[in-house]
Amino acid sequence: MRSTGELLRMYLVLKACSITPLVKHAETLVHTSRHVLGDAFTFGVMRHTFMKQFCAGENEQDLRPTINMLRANGISTIIDYAAEDDVEAAAKPDSKGAAADQQPSTTAATTDGSGNTAADADGAPLIDGTPVLGATQLPGAVAVSRTYSYEDEATCDKHVDIFLQAIATGARLPGQGFAAIKVTALGNPMLLERMSAALLEIRSLFREADLDGDGFVDRVEFDALYKQLFPAASQETINRAFASLDWEGNGKVDIISWSHRIHLADMPGMVQRIKSQGTCTRLSQELVAVALTREEVKLAKALLGRVAKLAAAAVGTNVKLMIDAEHSYFQPAIDHTTQVLSLTYNKESPIIFNTYQAYLKGSYERLAEDMERARREKYVFAAKLVRGAYVQLERKRADALGYESPIWDTIEDTHANYNKCLEAVLDEVAQQRAQVMVASHNQASVERTVAGMAERGLSPTGSGVYFGQLLGMADNLTFPLGQHGYEAFKYVPYGPIDLVMPYLIRRAHENSAMTKGAGMGKELGMLRAELWRRLTQLGAGSKGSKVHATA
Repeated sequence: MRSTGELLRMYLVLKACSITPLVKHAETLVHTSRHVLGDAFTFGVMRHTFMKQFCAGENEQDLRPTINMLRANGISTIIDYAAEDDVEAAAKPDSKGAAADQQPSTTAATTDGSGNTAADADGAPLIDGTPVLGATQLPGAVAVSRTYSYEDEATCDKHVDIFLQAIATGARLPGQGFAAIKVTALGNPMLLERMSAALLEIRSLFREADLDGDGFVDRVEFDALYKQLFPAASQETINRAFASLDWEGNGKVDIISWSHRIHLADMPGMVQRIKSQGTCTRLSQELVAVALTREEVKLAKALLGRVAKLAAAAVGTNVKLMIDAEHSYFQPAIDHTTQVLSLTYNKESPIIFNTYQAYLKGSYERLAEDMERARREKYVFAAKLVRGAYVQLERKRADALGYESPIWDTIEDTHANYNKCLEAVLDEVAQQRAQVMVASHNQASVERTVAGMAERGLSPTGSGVYFGQLLGMADNLTFPLGQHGYEAFKYVPYGPIDLVMPYLIRRAHENSAMTKGAGMGKELGMLRAELWRRLTQLGAGSKGSKVHATA
C-alpha cells in the first residue's frame, strides 16, 4: 500500500533524476549547500526526498515500517549498511590535518602508541609511495601514502558490529535471511587497492610464464620465469616451488591452481630474496613495486578476520551474506577475500555470495573461472549478478590515468554479457552446484530469468534463484515477482545520512541513465497515471490504493 504522498514523492524524485545538469552536479550542489546553508538544512532536505526514496532510515529501528510493508507484499529484504568510502576521499586531510596546499608525506606511517613511526620487519614503510595500477593520482604521480592508524582499524571494528546487527536482523525475518556488506567498510580502501595491485601482479606473472599461450605453465616455462626472479636459485629449489603449485602432479599448472597457491603473505619473503640477490630484471622490479609489506600483510589478515567473523555469524544464523561489488581497482582484493571464505563457509550450503558486474569486460571469464574453482574445491558457488553502478567514475578514471576503460563500450555489450553470465549460472543452478541472485532492474533480464527457470525445471521457490532490486527503484518488477511466488527481495539500505550521501548520489546518477531507457519511462508513466487517477476520483484522498506495478 502506497499513500498518494508517497507516490508523489517517488514521482518527483525520479523525475528530478531525469534533469541531467542537476544530477551531473549533484555532488557539488550538496557540498556547496552544506557549506553555505549548513548540514541541518541540507540533510533535512535529503532525508525527506532522496533518502526517503532510496534508504529505509539511519538505524536499525528505522527499518521496521519498510520491512513490514514489503513483507505484506510477498517481498523479503536484504539488509544493507550503505555507508561508503573511497581512496580519494580517504586521502583528503581532515580539518585537523595538513593544509590543503601541503604535500603528502612520501612514507606511510602508523604509531606504536609512543609516537614512533612503525615500519615492517624489513624497515620498509607500510606504503612506500610506489605507483600502482589504478592509483587515484594523475599519470606520473605516486600513490598517496596512507596512515593505517589505530583509529582507522578501530572504526573498521565498529563496522563489524553494525554488520553483525544487520545479520541478526536478517535472521529474525521470516523466510531466507540476507545481509549485504561492503569490504571497504572493513579495511582501509588504500590497503584494498594495494592488495588488488599485488593480486593482479600474481596473475601477470602467470601470463609471463605461459610462453605458448595455451593457458598452462609447464615445468620448462616455470623454470624460465623463476630464474628471471631468482637467478641464484638452485634447480632443487625451483623443482620444489613448481611441485607446490602442481598439486595434481600432472606437470602443468593453470591460472586457478596458480592463483590459489601463491599467496599475498608470500610476497614480503619474495621481495627480500630479490633484494638480497640483487636481481634487476623487469619482472623482479615489477614484483617489488607492488608487493605487500609485512605490516600490510598483517592488516590484510585483520581485514579477512573481520569478514570471516561476519561469515561465521551468518552461518550460525542461516543468513546469506552478499559481498557487494565496488570500484574495479578494489575488486581483485574483494574477490580474493570472497574466494577464501567460500572455501570454508560454502561447503554444505552457499552462505557467501560474490558480486559480478557485467559491465566489466572480463566479468564472464572471471565468473567461469570461479565456477570451475568451486567445482574443484567442492563448494557451492553463489553469485549476485549486476550490471554495475560506477560507469562514470570508471571511465573518467581510465581517461585520467591513461589505461583502457574496464567498462564495455556500449550498453548493448553489457546486456549481452549479462545474459551470457546469467545463462551460465542458471546451468550451474540446475545441476544444484550454485545459487544466484539476479539483481537487475532490467525487465528483459527478469523475464529471461523466469523463462530460463521454466526451461530448466526450476521452481519459483526453493530452487536457488533469487531476484533483487533496490529500494525505491523498479517496484514494477519486484512486486509482481513477489505476488507470483518468486523469491523477490528488496535491498534495504540504511546508515547515517552523512555517510550514505555517496550512495544517494550514485542512485541519482543511475536513475538519470535509466530515465533515458524504456523501463524507467514505463515506471514514471505508471506513477503519473496512478496519481492522476487518485487526484481525479472523489473520495480517494490520500489513503492510497494498492498498485501492483508501482507499489
